[in-house]
Amino acid sequence: MESSDFIALDFETANRYPSSACAVGIVRVKDGKIIGEWSSLIRPVPFFFGYYHMAVHGITPDLVTEAPAFEEVWERIDGYFKHTDAIVAHNAPFDMRVLRATLDYYHIAHDLPPAVCTYRLSRKKLPGLPNHRLNTVSDYLNISLNHHDALSDARAAAL
Repeated sequence: MESSDFIALDFETANRYPSSACAVGIVRVKDGKIIGEWSSLIRPVPFFFGYYHMAVHGITPDLVTEAPAFEEVWERIDGYFKHTDAIVAHNAPFDMRVLRATLDYYHIAHDLPPAVCTYRLSRKKLPGLPNHRLNTVSDYLNISLNHHDALSDARAAAL
């Protein structure tokens, strides 16, 4: 990636709806160094959890009942998106779909920077791996990962 000023992003969702963000992790990178990290649970919409989703990330309804709605989270993170050259995510189409759907749900205008997908990059740069899931790539690159924790996933994508 040419730019060294980017944010890495990861969402976890509560159910099959892309607007159901229940956790977000953001890592800011400037000049190739991590300069900040932020994460939050989110009260999802619609407010229900699929069994598979809970099994993957361990977030349950009781953990997010008192969590802020996305519009409150956006007030805190919108500056990250305004002051960066790119958004990096592992399987960026998923995370960007969640971001856009959630912004649209709350009628929040957005002009987002371009997205870079580390999954696609890993397929090009590391063709010998058995798969290109974040945990596999992280293991190969010796990056510590607590998989499906939004902040840990964002950090791994940044690194």
